[in-house]
Amino acid sequence: MPAYALLLAHDEFPSSSTHWPVEPGGVCDGWAEWFDTTPLLFSVLMGDAQQLPKQVPCSAYEDKDALSALVAPMAQVKARWQWLKACMEPLPSHWSASMCAQWQAMDSTITTSQRQWLLLDSAMLCPHDFDEPEFAHFLHAQRDVCRQWDGHTPVLPEALQILKQDPHAQLGWWSPAVIARTAAIEQDDEQDWPAWLVEHYTLRHFGAWDEQTQTYCVVPKRHPSTGLPPHSEDERMSLPVGMVTPYGRWLQHPDDGAHLVFASHGYISVWQPESVPGAGAVSGLKDFNGLWVLPPTAGYLNAMALTPHVMQCKSPQAPDAYDLYSLPGLVPLHTAVTDASYSADTDGVMRISCQAADGNTTMQVLNPQGQPLFDSTYAHIGEFNLKTGLAVAWRRIAPSDDKDQTNSRFGEGVVHLCGKEIMACTYERIERGFNDSPPKVLPGSKLLAFTHQGQPHIYNTQGKLLSSPDIWCSHLHRKLQKNALMAFMGERPGAQMGMFSIKDFSFTPTGETWQDYDDALQGVIQRLRQAPLPATTETITRAALIKAQDADWMQRMATIVCLGQPTASAQLLQDWRDCVAHPDAQVLSGESEDEEAAAPGEQDIKLPDGDNFYTLYWLHLQAIAAQFAHIDWKDTDALRSSTWLSGAHDWHWDKDLQGDAISDGFASLAQHLAPQGLALLHLPCSDDAWRYAVVRSQDAPELITMLGQAARHAWVETTSEPWTED
Repeated sequence: MPAYALLLAHDEFPSSSTHWPVEPGGVCDGWAEWFDTTPLLFSVLMGDAQQLPKQVPCSAYEDKDALSALVAPMAQVKARWQWLKACMEPLPSHWSASMCAQWQAMDSTITTSQRQWLLLDSAMLCPHDFDEPEFAHFLHAQRDVCRQWDGHTPVLPEALQILKQDPHAQLGWWSPAVIARTAAIEQDDEQDWPAWLVEHYTLRHFGAWDEQTQTYCVVPKRHPSTGLPPHSEDERMSLPVGMVTPYGRWLQHPDDGAHLVFASHGYISVWQPESVPGAGAVSGLKDFNGLWVLPPTAGYLNAMALTPHVMQCKSPQAPDAYDLYSLPGLVPLHTAVTDASYSADTDGVMRISCQAADGNTTMQVLNPQGQPLFDSTYAHIGEFNLKTGLAVAWRRIAPSDDKDQTNSRFGEGVVHLCGKEIMACTYERIERGFNDSPPKVLPGSKLLAFTHQGQPHIYNTQGKLLSSPDIWCSHLHRKLQKNALMAFMGERPGAQMGMFSIKDFSFTPTGETWQDYDDALQGVIQRLRQAPLPATTETITRAALIKAQDADWMQRMATIVCLGQPTASAQLLQDWRDCVAHPDAQVLSGESEDEEAAAPGEQDIKLPDGDNFYTLYWLHLQAIAAQFAHIDWKDTDALRSSTWLSGAHDWHWDKDLQGDAISDGFASLAQHLAPQGLALLHLPCSDDAWRYAVVRSQDAPELITMLGQAARHAWVETTSEPWTED
């Protein structure tokens, strides 16, 4: 949610028991708000050097007794306003007509108010709790701003000259509707939207709510040029986009013609339609108040805030690459960046990849300001452990055959956040969780690595080699079991099998050999191959299928598929039920050929052994749900175009670094979704294809379990295997 400063006028002197209504017409009026800072005008109204505002509690917060806001008597507020008007008017000639109209509206609000007290609530601007010393200092500082003027001078003080020169960020957004801020701002179903919104606009897509700004992403219901509703999804997605709060504050209006609008790290990216497909969109950045920080006239393409301090845009010199600039100063930082990422929720560092002259890719790690933490020569660097400072790094191993330069691979190692290499990048695998996870620190502050021959090496976290026994581990058994590895000593087939302890580095033979182990493994495989396949097929009538409906199962399934959006899930649930009752001819390939000739409700539907009515309900859902992507098993271009999925609008698949196999693309998409609390779920598919969807991470296990009830297997995409080249 955005941090804000809020002005509220009340009849009662604020206390721990004061009632703050969320609707107009009661004992309180909403005046104005502003995001991220306290506008200078708010401070002028609250006090001056002779009459400082008082610190009071605000009962709208959980800690009702803590001093958290400032209050001033309305008589003093009105007097200071009259003084400010005398110093400001006539208004400067460079003020726009809309700015002058806003000034007059503010004058009416202040001079006609019948309330007794004015409260300034800016607690959300401070990241500290009320009982911390830092918050007390913040509240004192908010009050002390008022000491810069005394409210009686005949001319405007120097500290207030900016009100004349550049008032846009110093007056606030004035509307009685800001009284809504006295309660939590939440999204509503479209059917519950106010008339001014629901009559003319609709969500751009299901789930189009931005929590950073607490706004809906909307498009007009009718095309601005034709006045007609869109005839197709493509036409609908081409409509101009806007961002608006539930109480009517437009941060970006559809009338401005933007094709894409999204919030990122304290800025709003605004992209105009591309004049030439693929050439890049003329774009700009706004702050969360809707003011231009970087207007589109500056000429940057596909601009977005990569961190609160760094902007990424399309490079004019290098196709399919980016340039990075500082924010807000726009100082050039890095050019021809092929991939860039940042997650404040993990290790808080930026990662950028650039292609060297030899065609190889190198990754640099930067602080959020875009400055390198060290000079990196690594192809990739995973997530740093904030406690140990360690991350897994990859470096390309040159091919052994000079005639075949494509036969290269990557070696893994460990690097510290300061740039010190803890383990050289010569290993096949560093023990860790997921592909980009930090190295796993084992008991005794030890790290585990495997050579390309399968030999385990044990290091401490300072990089000292502790043990490199003459044993090897199969790929199937490289996970620790009670701090020990199953390993082999000697050459196949007579190699001794045993357990290697990472605690004392001892090897304890089990009395078996590699041949014994391999024979047992082959026996399991053979038994699986010989297992009989189910061949029984039953039938169920459509009437019986409709009667077997599990309403709770369907409701929960629809809710998960629609990311918890009530309106979208209700519509999907209705479409789903309609499809079960009256399916299209091609919905179920397993239905009887005689169904059309049968009496309504008596058609037979094939039900193979092991399936059940949940299976059939699932097949109907996958036939009509627009949230499922379905692509050919090797169609990487279709996968790259999956940016229409929730959370994927700014996803970029770097094939040079992340690999060009379709499995690499799925891993890349999953990694992009994870910081947003979203998961990529692979769904069952009977043909040579992929079916997948985006769900909330916390819902994925439940959906997998529900599909298990339908005798269908699904799984969450994690990451691909480490980058290798054969």
